[in-house]
Amino acid sequence: MKIALNDKTKSVIAGIRDFMVRCGIPDMFMCRFVGIYFLVTGVVLQMQRKEEINAISQWKDFVKEAPIGHSILWMILGFLALTVVYYFAPRKLKIFDQVALLTGTIFFMISVMWRNQTDNYYFAIAMTAIGIAFISYLMGKVSHKRLESMPEVATAVIVAAVALAVTIFVCVATVARHRTFSSSCYDFGIFVQMFWSMKEDLTAVTTCERDEFLSHFNVHASFIYYLLVPFYALFPNENTLLISQAILAMGGVLPLYLIAKKHNYNGVIRIAVCMIYVFYAGLLCPSFYDFHENSFLPTLLMWLLYAIDTKNCILFYIMSVLTCIVKEDAPLYVICIGFYFLIEEKSWKRLHGLAAMAVSGIYFVLISNWMKEYGDGQMMASTRFGNLTLESGDGFGGIIRNVLVDPAYFFSLMLQEHSLMIFLQIMVPLMFLPFMTRKLHRYMLMIPFIIMNLVISTSYGYASGIGYQYIYGPSCLLIYLAVLNADDISYEKRNTVVAMASVASLASALCIISGKAGYIDTYKNRPQYYHNLEECFDSVPADGRVISNTWFLPHIADRKEVYIFDRNDFEKDPAIEDFAESVTGLVGMDRYDFYVMSRGDENTTLAIPYLEEAGFTIFNETENYVVIYVSPEYLASHPGI
Repeated sequence: MKIALNDKTKSVIAGIRDFMVRCGIPDMFMCRFVGIYFLVTGVVLQMQRKEEINAISQWKDFVKEAPIGHSILWMILGFLALTVVYYFAPRKLKIFDQVALLTGTIFFMISVMWRNQTDNYYFAIAMTAIGIAFISYLMGKVSHKRLESMPEVATAVIVAAVALAVTIFVCVATVARHRTFSSSCYDFGIFVQMFWSMKEDLTAVTTCERDEFLSHFNVHASFIYYLLVPFYALFPNENTLLISQAILAMGGVLPLYLIAKKHNYNGVIRIAVCMIYVFYAGLLCPSFYDFHENSFLPTLLMWLLYAIDTKNCILFYIMSVLTCIVKEDAPLYVICIGFYFLIEEKSWKRLHGLAAMAVSGIYFVLISNWMKEYGDGQMMASTRFGNLTLESGDGFGGIIRNVLVDPAYFFSLMLQEHSLMIFLQIMVPLMFLPFMTRKLHRYMLMIPFIIMNLVISTSYGYASGIGYQYIYGPSCLLIYLAVLNADDISYEKRNTVVAMASVASLASALCIISGKAGYIDTYKNRPQYYHNLEECFDSVPADGRVISNTWFLPHIADRKEVYIFDRNDFEKDPAIEDFAESVTGLVGMDRYDFYVMSRGDENTTLAIPYLEEAGFTIFNETENYVVIYVSPEYLASHPGI
C-alpha cells in the first residue's frame, strides 16, 4: 500500500536529501568516519604507549585504561567538523575526507606497528591487508587526474624529504648500533681495517679476515671500494662506512623517480612509486648488518635500468662496468639486464644488450677463474653453491653444467619452507606485481632473486634472510619490474595498485625496521659509558699488534695488524670434549702486543692466567667490562707508554 505524500512533505524530504548530499552523505560517510576513527584511535595508542601499555600484548589493560568517553566525543566532533568543512568548501577543495582517510590509515598503521611485533611478519601482512583495503576504497573516491596534477617541484620535494628522513634514520640507527658494540669482526671489523689500509697505501690488506696478511680482493673481487676511499680519507672513521652505505642504498630513488616520470607516473602516483623504494625492506634491512660492497648495487643498478629505459648507451656501459666490479658474482645482474634489453628493444640498439651480456660473461668467467686460482673463489663457490656442485672444486662452470643437465633439481630449490618468509617479505610490498606480465623476457629480471636468495639459501642460510646484503641487488630489479608491469595495467587500476604497494611497503618497513630504533635509545641512555669504552680502545698505540674479541675488534681495527680472538687461539687437549677443561695454553702469544678482551667472557677468563704467567700486565681497563693486556716485550721497547 503506497502512502501518498503531499507536496509540502515531498519538499521537506527533497530538502533533507539535498542537505545530506551537500554534507557529503552518504558518498563520503565511510571516508569521513573511518578516517576520524583511525586518527582518534591512533592518538589513543600513542597516549597509552607513553604509559607503557601495549595494545596487543597488554590488551586487557589497554581496554580498561583507554579513555572511551573522550574518544567517542572526539570522533563525533571530528566527524562534525569535516561535515561542516565539506558543506562550505568549494567543489575543487572537497578533498578533506579523502585526506582524513589517507592520513588516518597511515597514522594508525604507524601507531600500531612502530616497534611492536617486529619479529612477526604475519602481523605486518595482516596490517597490510587492512591498509590496502582502505587505500583501494579511497582510490575509488578521488579524481585520478587530480592526483596526478601535483606540481613537479612539490612532487620532487616530498620524495626528497621522505628519502632524506629515512636515510638519516638509518644512518643514526646503524651508527648507534656500532657504538653500542653490536657490530663484529665479520662483517665490519674486516672493512674498517681494509679501508685503513687503502687510505694508507691503496692496498686492501687485512689480517683479521683470514688470520694472515691478505688482500680482501683475494676473497671478493670488490674493486668498487676504491670509489669510497676519497671520502674515507676525508673522514677516517668507521662511521663513514655506515653512513656511506645508507646513502648508497637510498641513492637509487633518484633514477627511479626519473623512470617513473618517463612512464607517466605523475604527482601523488609518482610519489607512491618512490615510496615503494624508500620503505622497501629489502633495501633498508641489510644496512643494519654491518657493511658490505653490495650496498653499491641499489644506486648502480637503478641508474643502469634508467639507462635501459632511456636508451642512453654511454650511461648503460658505465653502469655495467661499475656493477661488474662490485663483486665477482655481480656480472649476473648485467647479463640478466642485457638479455632483457636485447628482447625488449626493437631497434638496432638491442645489440648493446648483447654486447653487455658478452663482456660481462667473459669478465665473470675470467674473474671466477682468477679467484679460484689465486684467491678464495673455490671456497666461496662451495659454500654459496654447495647444493649445486658435485665436488668442492667444480667452480661456476660445474654449477652451470649441473643446472643445464638436471633443471628439475634446480627448480625444486626455488621455493622451500625456509625461503618462504623472504619470498613474502619481498613480494607482499610489491603486491606480487613482478609476476603480473605475459612478457616472458621480463622474468629475466627475476633471475638474480631466484638464484641469489631462493636457490642459494638451501645451502647458505644468510641468503634467505632479508637482513643480509644478498637482497640489495635483486630488490632493485624486482621494483623496476613492478613499475613496468603496473604500467601495462589500465590507468586507474595502475594507480590503485601502486598506491596499495606503497602502503604495503610502509607496513613491512614499520614491522621489520622500526625496532632498530632501540639502538638509538640504548646509546642515549649511556652515552658517557660508551664514550669511555672508546677512549679505552683509543689508548692502544697505533703500532701495536692487537688481538681482540669479535665485538671490540671494529673499534680498534684501524691499524696494520689486528686479529680476532676466539677458541682457535687456545692450545687444547683433543682427548677432552669439554672446551674449558681441554684448554692447556695460548697459541702464539709472541705474535701479539695487546690482548683486548671483555671481562666475564669465557675466553677471557681462560686466557688471563696464561697471559699473566707469560708476563703480560694490564695496560688499561674500564668499568669492569674492557680489559687490555700488554706484552712485556712491547713495554720494554716502548718505555714511555
